[in-house]
Order: sequence, then structure tokens, then C-alpha cells
Amino acid sequence: MTTNADIVFETIRTRRAVRAFSDEPVSVAEIRRIIAAARWASSAGNRRLHRFYVTRDPAKIDLISAIGPGFYGTPPAVIVICTDLEKAQAAGVKDGRDESTWVDVGTAAMNMQVMAHALGLGTTPVTSVSRSGLIEALELPDHLRPELILQLGHPAPDAVPGFGSGQRIRPEDITDWEQVGGKMPAAEID
Repeated sequence: MTTNADIVFETIRTRRAVRAFSDEPVSVAEIRRIIAAARWASSAGNRRLHRFYVTRDPAKIDLISAIGPGFYGTPPAVIVICTDLEKAQAAGVKDGRDESTWVDVGTAAMNMQVMAHALGLGTTPVTSVSRSGLIEALELPDHLRPELILQLGHPAPDAVPGFGSGQRIRPEDITDWEQVGGKMPAAEID
């Protein structure tokens, strides 16, 4: 019997970075669902400091690609996760000293990637980009700071999973149990 946990784990386990996309457009309904998944990500103090800038405009995507060395291929959609600095200031966040905002970017991005994969879409997160160039290209107001770009689209039919060693890491390879160097009990390994 397949459980909800099995379905969630399989979705997480099979998600990969996609760097080659087909020309098939991403629907508004799919994007709404992906942003809804981001809304359910954990957020420090439940502050919800993010804004999500979406574009499917090929000219804007080309501009982003030109200023982002970490940008691969030409996705049909891009979602930029921004921190709303006005909301952050109102919440008492100390810009540059409170790292929880970056953690919140990561939790939102992961939820978005998992949902996109569940919808049959591919994603690649991009952080290697000129922030000032991105602000200018997207005409973002001063209070929105772009943090991460999520490339989004249908994987190209011949898409190869993202770069990496391909090495499989087991839970016990990255876990210290009860103390540094402590081994994970064998009964708990799946």
C-alpha cells in the first residue's frame, strides 16, 4: 500500500535540476499552484517577507539570461523570489544580520521545486546573477530585493539531469547519532 509519505518521498527523491526546456508554455494555473506551494513553506516568525515576480515574456527572460552566468537554456517562465525590504523593516528584521530571510528563500524555493516536479515541470534555481542588473531588467522597485531565480518549464525531451557527481549518499553517511561520530542504528536505515 502506497502512503502519502511514500508519494512525497518519491517526488523529492526523483526531482532534479533541469537545464533544458521545451518550448511548451507553462500555464497560469501551474504557476499559481507553484506559488501556492511557496506560501506554505516555513517562514521565520511567520513573517512572509517574500514577493514572487513572474515573467513568461521571452524578451525579459533573454535579458535575465544575459546577466546571469548561472542561467541555463531558455525556460518559458521565470519566478524571481524577492525579499520585501519594507515588510522586513516593519517586522524588525536587521538587514544583513538576520540570516533567517535567506533560509525562508530556500524553504520557499524547495516547496516550489517539489510542486513543479509533481506537476511534471522542471526547475533550476539560479543565484549567480547581477542583482543590480536584475533589478534594472525587471524594473523592480527599491523595496524588492531579488534573492533567487527559479527557471521553470517543461523538460526538453532529451534533457539530461543536472550536473553533479551522481554519487548516492545514504542517510548514515551524513548523520551523527547522539554524538559526533555516533552511528545511526541499523534498524532505522531504509
